[in-house]
Amino acid sequence: SIDGDIKLPLTIDDFNNHANNSHQITMWKQAAESLVHVVTETSYSGRKNHLTEKAFKPIVLKQPFILVSNRGSLEYLRRYGFKTFEGIWDESYDTLPDDQRIPAIGNLLEELERSNCREWLHEQCAPIVEHNYNWFYGGGFEHILWDELLGMIEKW
Repeated sequence: SIDGDIKLPLTIDDFNNHANNSHQITMWKQAAESLVHVVTETSYSGRKNHLTEKAFKPIVLKQPFILVSNRGSLEYLRRYGFKTFEGIWDESYDTLPDDQRIPAIGNLLEELERSNCREWLHEQCAPIVEHNYNWFYGGGFEHILWDELLGMIEKW
C-alpha cells in the first residue's frame, strides 16, 4: 500500500475491448498518482527494436517510466534523443536476455516501492521528464523521424 488506501498491484484495465482507442490516455487520475509508469510494449522478445505509442504515453504525461520491451529498447529510445532514468535506478534490465528481464523489472519495482522515496524520486526525475516532454513536442524528435523517413525513401 502506497498511502494506506491503494493496494498494489493496481489493475487499471477495465477490459472494455476498445483496442482501436489504445492511443488515447483515459486514466488521467491513476496516471497522475503513479510513482512510475510501467510500459508494456507490444513486442517483448526477439532482436528487433520496435516502439509504439505505448512508450510515448509516459513522456506525454511527464512521468518516469520502466520499459517492458525488447532487449535494448531503452538504448533505442535514447538514440532518438530521449533520456531514460539511468543513474536514478538500475536500468540494466534492458540489457538482459528475454527470460531474465521480467524478473529484473519485478525486483526493480519492489525496490522502488520499499525505498519509500516518492519525493526524492520526483525531484530526480523532473529534469528528465521535462526534457522528454519538450523533445517530443518541441520538434527535435519529429526532425529525426523526418530525416529517417527521407533516408529510407532515398534508398528505395
